[in-house]
Amino acid sequence: MVNARKVAKTVRKIEKHIPALERVTTYQEKVHLMVIEVLREESGRELAAAARFNEQEFDWEKHNYQFRKDYVNTPLKELVNYARKLYGLNNLNEIRDRRAAHKAARSKRMDGLNGLSNNSDDWTDDDFEEDEDDENLEAED
Repeated sequence: MVNARKVAKTVRKIEKHIPALERVTTYQEKVHLMVIEVLREESGRELAAAARFNEQEFDWEKHNYQFRKDYVNTPLKELVNYARKLYGLNNLNEIRDRRAAHKAARSKRMDGLNGLSNNSDDWTDDDFEEDEDDENLEAED
């Protein structure tokens, strides 16, 4: 019979400490993810509208998963070219602005689901802070 304490101690020894800053996503990776998320959202909206027009269902979860899988390794330059050709977003600043618009629209939808309105006294300063998961996308959705 194996001693559980001995196994746990051995596992802890095997685990290597990685300093915090080495675990953080680089700025370039964050930019890459931001562009992917903007393209994912834009293409999803377009495809969802086409599906509605044709009285079909659009599966956002499937689209999101497949889009990220398809484009995660696409070079940034190629992604920016897609943004320019397909959506008229000519540079990273325009892509950042579109990302901000997506986040604002999502926030508005979520507030509506939570029963808040623009005239609500329920707003706090936290409502205008970035989400933690969006920080990783500012490379969010």
